[in-house]
Amino acid sequence: MDYLSALPCYECNGVVFNYSITMDKIPSPSDIGCKIGTARSSCSVRVGWFEDSGSEVFYTTDLGLPLDSISVQIDRRVTTWSAEYATRRYIIYTCQSSNSTPCNTVENFKRAMASTTFPTDEQIQKFDTLIAPTTEFFGSSCFQTSNMTACPETNLVSCQQCWGIMEYSKQINTCAMCPAGKALTNFIEYSSTFFLTNQTRLDSIRLGCRKFGPCNSVENLLKIKNTLNNQFDFDQFNNSTALTTSSMIVLFIIFLLNKQLIFV
Repeated sequence: MDYLSALPCYECNGVVFNYSITMDKIPSPSDIGCKIGTARSSCSVRVGWFEDSGSEVFYTTDLGLPLDSISVQIDRRVTTWSAEYATRRYIIYTCQSSNSTPCNTVENFKRAMASTTFPTDEQIQKFDTLIAPTTEFFGSSCFQTSNMTACPETNLVSCQQCWGIMEYSKQINTCAMCPAGKALTNFIEYSSTFFLTNQTRLDSIRLGCRKFGPCNSVENLLKIKNTLNNQFDFDQFNNSTALTTSSMIVLFIIFLLNKQLIFV
């Protein structure tokens, strides 16, 4: 790597905590032993919140996400053999550093966190019956359609789960099939990427289900789309260089309204 073109970033493995991270309790890179690494294109900081009120912080380079973006992700899944449901939420801030200063800092992540609102637990759990585990599966009942350029092919001989994918920004693209492979969990993954430069967004839904019938239908994907909605306030992000005490209090109240101490 050319030293002159190397971008400095904070970098360290993910660290798990037994509490839910809030605005005034985000571990800094120095707190968890991060070092200054070099990136080819981007720096990122990711915070995840788990079902048991635990959380994780991860500082890294070249994660593969768009520059100057906020990725907001929800993962709701159920293990097929235990029937245990779990939700995880993530915020990932990705940026391009200067030649001297890392950009994946606590201060910048706080701006992203303060500007983000997740769907509530109640909204997410509305689809638990759709992804409920079952011992019977008939791949031939999965819905099949696609207007996407890259959609996995159906393989009725070895598939164990119906899949549905929907991506939408200015238009809606869908892919529904029954791909080859094992199914250890049923799941709904919903993510939104907010582009800071032009203030646009791209949303994506991935559904894996085994319920009898076309559980991966476009109709079901549209129900998820119309119910779950990650929100991001571009104005608040751009205008907040530092959080005031009053804004931190408001955010803490929002955390308390959710039983997992996560955004509502």
